[in-house]
Amino acid sequence: MRRLTVIHINGPINSGKSTIGAALARALPDAEFIDGDDHGVSDQIPHATRWLMALERIEQRIYTTEYQHLVIAYPIDESGFSRLDAACKKRSARFYVATLAPPIETALSDRGERKLDSWERSRIVDMYASGYQSQAFSDIFIDTSQATVSECVDRILQQL
Repeated sequence: MRRLTVIHINGPINSGKSTIGAALARALPDAEFIDGDDHGVSDQIPHATRWLMALERIEQRIYTTEYQHLVIAYPIDESGFSRLDAACKKRSARFYVATLAPPIETALSDRGERKLDSWERSRIVDMYASGYQSQAFSDIFIDTSQATVSECVDRILQQL
């Protein structure tokens, strides 16, 4: 297998992970995009269980993808980072984390076509309180309220 570069787009809900991740995957040669929110399971399953299932699915793609670049859009904390970092080390893949960090007021606003529900708004507040926008394991921080999607993608590509 070719050497893999895993680019994890991290950040709170509504920070732009899926939008920027998909655009980044399109800009890279030989790239696969994974939207971690696409759990592929019933919404009746508790959130904590779905989150663990998403991490397991992402780990499996790290082990099995044949692409040169794997772009993942999904919020992770220190424990999620540790799991994915271990998977990358096992695969001998480069692991790069870009954290999207708009001000909380921006994340709490309805952006584009997305309309936040009360659970998402509550979860955003919790995520900011937990530091999802400022994780120490991040390689770069991007304020998505001050940059276009293309500018965010360009900043990540420059860092790579």
